[in-house]
Amino acid sequence: MVETAFQCDDVLWRRFTALCRERDETPDAVLRELVRLEVHRCERRKARSAEGIDQRLQARLRLLVAEALVDSESRGRLQSTLRERGLRFIPAGGGLIPVDLAGGATLAKASPVGPPYLALARRFGPGFPGHSNAGLAARALVRVDRRGLTSRQVRV
Repeated sequence: MVETAFQCDDVLWRRFTALCRERDETPDAVLRELVRLEVHRCERRKARSAEGIDQRLQARLRLLVAEALVDSESRGRLQSTLRERGLRFIPAGGGLIPVDLAGGATLAKASPVGPPYLALARRFGPGFPGHSNAGLAARALVRVDRRGLTSRQVRV
């Protein structure tokens, strides 16, 4: 074990040692645990950023989804256009995720590559089949006017 010295404000150190006494722990044991937790937190953050989506893949997905949206006038047409490009949207959490059609691998969260789920619900009407939160789509289809009155949006 390494012995380390560091400088600390007197008042802060007295408060810290008082807290340690209340918890029946020694200051060195608490500091070791804090150092361990900080190292673990930094390693987790680094691992998450390493797992992050490749920027080139994200740009390619964004382009594929944008092209599919231009060609689509309905949710079914959007899915079939995405299928032609080797993708499909599936419900996940509060939104949708693009997955690889061949392997079923999740490629990204939908938010960085396309419009949010609520925007898709507003554009195509009721939510995607199998989505766990149908209330999100219903909320997207309700419009509140200046007087606070709500009305359902009607697609023309």
